Amino acid sequence: MGRVVLVENGRSDYVIVIARDAIPSERYAAEELQRYLERISGARLPIVTDDAEMGEREIILGDNEHLRRLNLGIDFSKLGEEGFVLKTHGSYLIIAGGKPRGTLYGVYTFLEEKLGVRWFTPEVEHVPRKSTLEVPDLDETQLPAFEYREVFWTEALRDPDFAARHKLNGHHHKLAEKHGGRAVVFYPFVHSMDLLIPRELYREHPEYFPMISGKRVDGYVQRCLSNPEVVKLAIERVKQWVREHPEANVIDVSQNDTGYWCQCPSCKALDDAEGSPSASIIRFVNAIAEAIEGEHPHVKVETLAYQYSRKPPRTLKPRHNVIIRLCTIECCFGHPLATCPSEENRRFREDLEAWRKIAPTLYIWDYTTNFAHYLQPFPNLFVLQENIKYYAEHGVKGVFAEGNYSPGGNGEMAALKAYILAKLLWNPNIDVEQHVREFLRAYYGRAAEPIYSYLKLLHSQVKENVHVHIYDPPTAPYLNDRFLEEAEKLFDEAERLAESEEVRLRVQVARLGVWYVKLATGRVAGEARRELLRRFLCVARKAGITHISEGKTLEEWEREIAAKQ
Repeated sequence: MGRVVLVENGRSDYVIVIARDAIPSERYAAEELQRYLERISGARLPIVTDDAEMGEREIILGDNEHLRRLNLGIDFSKLGEEGFVLKTHGSYLIIAGGKPRGTLYGVYTFLEEKLGVRWFTPEVEHVPRKSTLEVPDLDETQLPAFEYREVFWTEALRDPDFAARHKLNGHHHKLAEKHGGRAVVFYPFVHSMDLLIPRELYREHPEYFPMISGKRVDGYVQRCLSNPEVVKLAIERVKQWVREHPEANVIDVSQNDTGYWCQCPSCKALDDAEGSPSASIIRFVNAIAEAIEGEHPHVKVETLAYQYSRKPPRTLKPRHNVIIRLCTIECCFGHPLATCPSEENRRFREDLEAWRKIAPTLYIWDYTTNFAHYLQPFPNLFVLQENIKYYAEHGVKGVFAEGNYSPGGNGEMAALKAYILAKLLWNPNIDVEQHVREFLRAYYGRAAEPIYSYLKLLHSQVKENVHVHIYDPPTAPYLNDRFLEEAEKLFDEAERLAESEEVRLRVQVARLGVWYVKLATGRVAGEARRELLRRFLCVARKAGITHISEGKTLEEWEREIAAKQ
């Protein structure tokens, strides 16, 4: 077949062909391809539509008339909304995918995997310079590992182009029509009981609320899900939500972020018989899902399997239009979920195995940072791949990877983890080591090697009997004196090697975790402590950091630390 030479010595006779009635994401795919080919080679390829006469040198994007003339037998029905093919045929290059996102994703994959473009952060990208672009024989098809992919880190949320380039398609990514929109749009997002059955109803209808220790209680609690009036009100409210939010294809009906579930005789009898409080939830959600299906067959109802409701019921099964989102909040994240010997991970494996047998659609809510200490070193980077592969192998269809989503972002290794997570959610079998190395070289420049050594040092602290959880304190055993001492030396070297103030700030932001542990545990005192706090706050503010934890701002933490001087 031979290679396709798209550009030779900065010149090209190729055109980019899209359908005359191409959808916005296909038009945007052509514009992105044109833009990056020009940046790489200097050649600006014209964009034409398929009503133009067919030439011999074309990049054919999407399912259009020129592609049909080649009669290549591409089965678009097997590509779904996001799959695509990359194919050469004679002098033609074909990038064609399902609607609405497949062709755009194909263009980004071609630029990245075949031409070497990288999007490390919204501000840091690598575009190689080549005056001649040759494409080898291609005949490959890519499909996503998960239908729903959301990286809930500020680094991945603040730029919709960045999200689209990494093939993220979740609710919070602000994707426009030109990006092919979002695969999953929720209303509301989660913990929806207060919206479903408002608290103000307690005064006249305490029976709508949970019975705890023989008494109906109000506040931020669950609801009495066996009460037929509660079921009726919930159905009416969900129907209202669907009418008011036609963009939503998933309606969330899930427990509040607390315990306090109902233990009235009716709820308790069902939960006891089924062996889990999830039974009342599944029966309740099933009733809502059945009630809306006739009028809204495209809408699914989602609920959480979370904390007290994580264990599935013995016999009750979710209806076919119900999504179960299983949460990993209790787990150890220092070792792979599939093999970690901890009791919490063993129980999670049991629950995942049980849910996969009965849930028609199973999503995961994963936790990828320390939520009590956003900046604290959190040694989970090198288990992310094993965990995501484990989900894919066990029938999970979507993953929500929650990290530091605060306005200022910049949590512990935030940019790196957002980048690696985005890559893994599309393809869990990537070469993580390669991607980590590439990222560090681009982001930290000459300081990359000591930063890499720091990451290896951190992860070496997690032994078989040392587990890592999302609320670990700064006194965790993997944050010992030896680790802190060696880490400081590596960051000294990284700062010395930094070739610009911009890179030096990135190194200092990575170093904040070490300083945070020292300040929080009193490892420094007196004038040395005051000076370290001053340096810490200077870097944090320069980097735009707003939060120290999920519930505490930088200013609140500063006052607490200063009071301990």
